[in-house]
Amino acid sequence: MADDDSKHLGTVYDQLCASYRAIDDFRAKLLGFLPLVTGGGIVLLAGRAEETRKEFFAPVGLFGLAITTGLLAYEIYGIKKCGALISGGRALEEKMCDGQFIQRPDAVFKFVNEPFAAATIYPAVLGAWMYLALFFVNRTLGAVISLLVFLAGFCGILRYDKDLREERQSCDPADR
Repeated sequence: MADDDSKHLGTVYDQLCASYRAIDDFRAKLLGFLPLVTGGGIVLLAGRAEETRKEFFAPVGLFGLAITTGLLAYEIYGIKKCGALISGGRALEEKMCDGQFIQRPDAVFKFVNEPFAAATIYPAVLGAWMYLALFFVNRTLGAVISLLVFLAGFCGILRYDKDLREERQSCDPADR
């Protein structure tokens, strides 16, 4: 490889790594912060249910549900972007003969990875907001619907991750 090509490849690779780290860092912070804020808000409201005006529960729960859904949409897009960056990084590393993307483990126990964390946290937070929205409507119904929201979100995100991995494997010879 020519010296100029090698420098250009190194620059592109550095930018790709910086993009990946920035997305990964933001996603990790959000995954830690979201349940903390949600839990604090729900404990504060539900813990003082008798002191708090009942008409606030449904709108606050629906607002939390909407915000979390938006953050989940951003997370799903982040998962797709990171997957593309990993594939691009592997392609560059094949030319460079080494790197973090080629050596990157796929998952722990074949399923524990970043999308698994998202599939656990986001649906749990969505379920919690749903429960809060239904707190004074019907707590039993709220618990059942919240559980269904969690299960649908958990399975949906894991399915999305599986589809993305299959799509990358069909396009990326390094993953075969």
